[in-house]
Amino acid sequence: MSDELGLGPTLLGVMFSLTTLSTIIVILRFYCRAKIIGSVTIDDYLIGFALVQTWGLCVSNYFHVYYGTGKHAQYLTNYMEIIIPTLKLWYAYQLQYLMILYTVKVSILCFYYRLSPQKLYRWSVWGLGGLITAYTVAMFFVNMFECPEDITRAWAITFPQGCNNLVTVYYAMAAFNIFTDILIFILPLPTVMSLQVNKRKRGALLLIFSVGSLAIIASIVRINALYKYMEAAMTGGDIPYVAAYILIWSQVEVNMAISSASGPSLKPLVKSVLGGTSFNKSSYYLRGGSSRSKPQSTPNGHRIYGNDRSAMGRSTDEERDVPLGNYKGHVRSTAIHSSSANTSQENIINSSMGGIMRTTDVKVDVELGIRSKNDSEDSLRRLEYGN
Repeated sequence: MSDELGLGPTLLGVMFSLTTLSTIIVILRFYCRAKIIGSVTIDDYLIGFALVQTWGLCVSNYFHVYYGTGKHAQYLTNYMEIIIPTLKLWYAYQLQYLMILYTVKVSILCFYYRLSPQKLYRWSVWGLGGLITAYTVAMFFVNMFECPEDITRAWAITFPQGCNNLVTVYYAMAAFNIFTDILIFILPLPTVMSLQVNKRKRGALLLIFSVGSLAIIASIVRINALYKYMEAAMTGGDIPYVAAYILIWSQVEVNMAISSASGPSLKPLVKSVLGGTSFNKSSYYLRGGSSRSKPQSTPNGHRIYGNDRSAMGRSTDEERDVPLGNYKGHVRSTAIHSSSANTSQENIINSSMGGIMRTTDVKVDVELGIRSKNDSEDSLRRLEYGN
């Protein structure tokens, strides 16, 4: 019985399990972006659209199995009844598959674009996006008009008469997909490697991006499935059975692409669940006394810990540079003096020290001294939060 069913149950199991997993990941992605980050961007919507298209591909593949794809040819006794619906499904499949991968790749590039403000990097993103778009448009029309005189011949009983030989096109499409997948995989690596973070965090980021290699592996395996199909078509082999391998690995490829593209967007959710803290919560300390004051926020969002300072004798306005720990810049502190009794000063007569001790408010300005470090932090924030 299992031999008669062939690869049909395998195809259904793979496509529904992987697409369900992708759906869960995308839902978590939107939850993370909307609830934790508070910002849903274009790359999120594109991934959502790719997921909808993938479910459409699942529907097509379900009917593929219904009409006999995956079965051994010897068990298909109603060939004349299933050939036209099957050819229609293959015609729809080649367009669906092309558009899903395009949507995922554009989503990834939209995310990449925000990682770094460097012009060369952004021009690279634009260039790769333009190349992928031009290729997709060209291949869409090549596949749509595979039978140029009459597109209905693509699902006629006489197929492939009157239609172009798409063997070369299929191999070219597969090779180009792998090529662009590799380019997309390596494009952000220089940015990640240049981040001023510890090895553990850099390794974690590289691990997240390396998940994208799974889609590349699936693309390579799919080429082998294409080869087996073309070989069966030329030698009169078991075409319905072998064709199922193309559908199986196509499902693996598109779902791995969606899941890996969502990996960086889930990092804040993972950190939230594990109770982690983000890089921008680290504190910079203002040294100079024995007691630490409450943290103060700078316009750039950093938290500065100052120290109360006391002065003996006559009070004067003073301005000085104070070292800021291991931060390579300077802090300009200004002691504000007022003779009014309604100020924040506290005049305490200290008989034991023979003078007046004054406590003043301190105004702290921070001038960021290392632009590269700020750029690194901005890139890391975009990697972690996607905005």
